[in-house]
Amino acid sequence: MASIKVKGTITRVFYEGKGIELTEAYETKSGETINKRYTVWLKTPTTFDIGDVLTVEGLYSAEIDNWTNKEGEAKQSIKVSINTPIVTGK
Repeated sequence: MASIKVKGTITRVFYEGKGIELTEAYETKSGETINKRYTVWLKTPTTFDIGDVLTVEGLYSAEIDNWTNKEGEAKQSIKVSINTPIVTGK
């Protein structure tokens, strides 16, 4: 399995504190800001808060997610997860 290292801001804490959403923002060549979101799965509940900046390194996994938007249109996205993470920062 591939590994990944991401630095980002916590934008959500869920699953009784064992899951966090980490958002990484970067600027494209054209000046557009893009946000990438990662789900980080922890073995024990987190002590981190929304807004904390972390660096997370772990095993990369991805799956296709099918969903319907507010207008009733079928959509697809890729959910990226980081498993067995090593977390630094704050």
